[in-house]
Amino acid sequence: MDAREFQEMPLLKRAEFINYLILKEGADEPLKSAAEAVGMSYSAFCKEMRRGGYTYSQSKKQYEKTLSIEEYKEIQSAIPNNEGNDEVMRFLTSHLDEIKNLLITHKSQLILDPQVYDPTSESITKSFVVNKDIYDKFTELSTTRFPHLRLRDIVSHCLLCFIKQYEETPSAS
Repeated sequence: MDAREFQEMPLLKRAEFINYLILKEGADEPLKSAAEAVGMSYSAFCKEMRRGGYTYSQSKKQYEKTLSIEEYKEIQSAIPNNEGNDEVMRFLTSHLDEIKNLLITHKSQLILDPQVYDPTSESITKSFVVNKDIYDKFTELSTTRFPHLRLRDIVSHCLLCFIKQYEETPSAS
C-alpha cells in the first residue's frame, strides 16, 4: 500500500487496518513497522494517525478513538437510560393484562373527531332518505354499543369519515 492510498482511506478503516498490522507484525517498534508498511515516514505516519481523534494506546498496543467531552455528552444523551428502561419494563410486565384490556376496549370504542363536537361550529337540520334496514341496524348498533353518544354526532362523524376518505382520492372516471 502506498502513502496516498493510506491517506485516502476512511479514518475508521485506516485505524482498523493499522491495528491489524500491528497485531500481525508483533514487532519491537510496531508504529515504525506500520509506517514502513504504508510507505510513510514515522513522524508523518503518527501525525496522520492522530487526525480524526485517534491515539495510540501503549498498554493495548493499538490505535483507539478518543472523544472530546462534547462528543461524549452527545453520545450519552443519545443512549437511553437503562434504569428508566428497567422500571418501564417492570411496570409493563406487572400491568400487562390491564394494558391488553385497555387496548381491546380502545379498539371497540368509537373515537369522534374533534370537528364533530366543535362548539364554535354551527349546527343545521337536514333530512335524509335512507334504506330502512340500514337505518334500523345503525340505530340499534348506536344505542347498544354507544349509548353515551348522540345520534347526530355519530352521523356527523360518518359524514366526516366519508369526506376524508374520498376528498383526497381523485375520482376513477
